[in-house]
Amino acid sequence: MPLSSEALTPPRRWPIRVTTTVIATAVVTVVLALTAGGAWLLLRSAVHNAIDSTDRDRAVDVASSLAQRGPGAALDLVSEAEPSSGVDLVRIVAPDGSPMAARVTRGLQNVESLPVPRAGQVVEHDLVAPSGTDLRVTSVGVNVGGLTFGVDVGTDTERYDTMLTAGAVLFLAFVPVAGLVTAVFVHLAMGRVLRPVESIRSRVAEISVSGRGERVPVPEAEDEIARLARTMNAMLARLDAARTAQVAFIGDASHELRSPLSTLSTMLELSSTSGTPVDVATVDDLLLPEVLRMRSMVEDLLMLAKNDERGMPLRDEDVDLDDIVLSEAARLRGLGGLEVAVTVEHARLRGDPDAMVRVVRNLVDNARRHARDTVSLGLTVDRTSPGAPTAVISVDDDGDGIPPEQRANIFDRFARLDLDRGRASGGSGLGLAIVAEITRTHGGSVRIDDAPGGGARFVVELPVEPLQVWAD
Repeated sequence: MPLSSEALTPPRRWPIRVTTTVIATAVVTVVLALTAGGAWLLLRSAVHNAIDSTDRDRAVDVASSLAQRGPGAALDLVSEAEPSSGVDLVRIVAPDGSPMAARVTRGLQNVESLPVPRAGQVVEHDLVAPSGTDLRVTSVGVNVGGLTFGVDVGTDTERYDTMLTAGAVLFLAFVPVAGLVTAVFVHLAMGRVLRPVESIRSRVAEISVSGRGERVPVPEAEDEIARLARTMNAMLARLDAARTAQVAFIGDASHELRSPLSTLSTMLELSSTSGTPVDVATVDDLLLPEVLRMRSMVEDLLMLAKNDERGMPLRDEDVDLDDIVLSEAARLRGLGGLEVAVTVEHARLRGDPDAMVRVVRNLVDNARRHARDTVSLGLTVDRTSPGAPTAVISVDDDGDGIPPEQRANIFDRFARLDLDRGRASGGSGLGLAIVAEITRTHGGSVRIDDAPGGGARFVVELPVEPLQVWAD
């Protein structure tokens, strides 16, 4: 059965301000309630311990007097031990368990008899008097003339428990008030804390798509909100830069594609208007090169677009870099017009062979366009670097070189030197960008140095496995 839209809708959550207020109020209420309960138990235990201590002392005193004066003085002893200091029961018990003499307060006349403890033994009892009150009784055994008598001293705990319970109830009655005060305080405090966040949110909502250079306010306090604002401003700056780059990319791509399309359109319109077919020489010298140039540019744009979307798709195979460098050097010699110098070492890595070929070919083609007489290719392995050895591919030309101030942007898309804007000699401006992307995806880097003989040197560094470097 298909789910309804309501079932697919995620449950709504309370706002942070409300959630924090509810949680804080609940925590304070629970803590205060538990504190009241714990305090009541501790005080009750302390009161009962004090009662037991008093009863024990009085029972020991009566037992000592009984041992000295004998059973005949039992009545006098309980009379002398008139209940005081909270003691409500004083009773002397015969060895058979029957009461000999007792002095009690009202309501405790018929308290049940207790077993006589062994001589010198002290026993604590919790009883319920016939009147229903709670009673704590301490019994002490005493040896008198070879017989064991018992002395019971007890205290009614009802009045103490009543006072403790009244105090606990009063404390618990304060708990809702404390919870309400906590809720109001937390609600106001969270409103003040979240005010900068709301300011940032409203400002972001006001920033339009074309709002370049707009930023959110940064609070003066150096706290999490200020860091959030700075992070948001950094993100907006990156979005501005990305938008600028996108606009420039679209403009450059349109400009580069318009030239070959204009050439093709002009020739086809001329042929259609004049009724004269395009001759083979024009096709070979003008139309076909423009078509090939446009196809190469579209393929490069497609590759870069795929890399931006989900990463450049690459195979994972063994790649012999020395074979690629030697093959590109042979191709360059076959084109003629330049002297080609090559120095290689054996180096192998895991990567995409076609991508590595494209890296070296793009660098070689770039050097060929700028060289006067010589292009030099080199491949060495740097085994002194920390970690895995590094394969270093260098491509030199003896042209005019690249000014240092332009080297930082030379690997941008459609980036070309001012002196190389002509389509006759310049490329599309995508070759070096592809080199940078492929090198990065293989864990390497590319940079520009000055060639020893003048001109520019492009250096690509790629990590290679130690065993693969030393293998024959």
